[in-house]
Amino acid sequence: MKNERDTDVQLLEQVADISRELSEANGLQETLQLIVDLGENVLEHCDGVSMMLIVRGGVIETPAASSQVAHDSELLQYATGEGPCLSAIRDHETVLVQDLEAEERWPDYRDGALRLGVRSMASFRLFVTDDSLGALDMYSRRPNAFDQRSVLIGQVFAAQASVAMKAVITEAGLQAAIHSRDVIGQAKGIVMARRQVTPDAAFAILRQLSQDRNEKLVDLAEQITATGEVPS
Repeated sequence: MKNERDTDVQLLEQVADISRELSEANGLQETLQLIVDLGENVLEHCDGVSMMLIVRGGVIETPAASSQVAHDSELLQYATGEGPCLSAIRDHETVLVQDLEAEERWPDYRDGALRLGVRSMASFRLFVTDDSLGALDMYSRRPNAFDQRSVLIGQVFAAQASVAMKAVITEAGLQAAIHSRDVIGQAKGIVMARRQVTPDAAFAILRQLSQDRNEKLVDLAEQITATGEVPS
């Protein structure tokens, strides 16, 4: 009983450490790479972690992996159109593979993954809202590497990863919004000075120029602030 209690305390400390490390990452790509690197130490016998994310247009990409085997396994799932990580994304559920040699799902992927040396896998969905954002794959070279306790720990880690990703994506969106607001304000000031008009009129001019030139307002504003000139 004491050993189990000590193990649980260590697990909680590990969870706290992971949260702190993820909060200190700078930018999206660093956060994604840190997630897969930390993931290798979350589950015992884990030999690699990779990530699949749904990007614009529903395209699925692998932006980070902690090992070559993990990266190659993702490419194999794309090539065959099947695999546990794709299933985790599509079905919005955790997928556990105890022994790939005995696995009957995804036969094309299975054969290739066995050649890579993969025997056990656990795939956890990543989410920011109710829709699936992607999935996290954890690999092992030994069979029966992951049990139900591993699944629980992996789900907690995937939830931490999702929160960290949401925070950095939100921050990136906020920074972009602040930049857009600032550059449009600067462009409006230039228009006011060049055309001798009020703030409302200056903004109306910018909006009309944007429509006439079929150009985004922020792109037009960046051009004006860079040159100091208002297009005719």
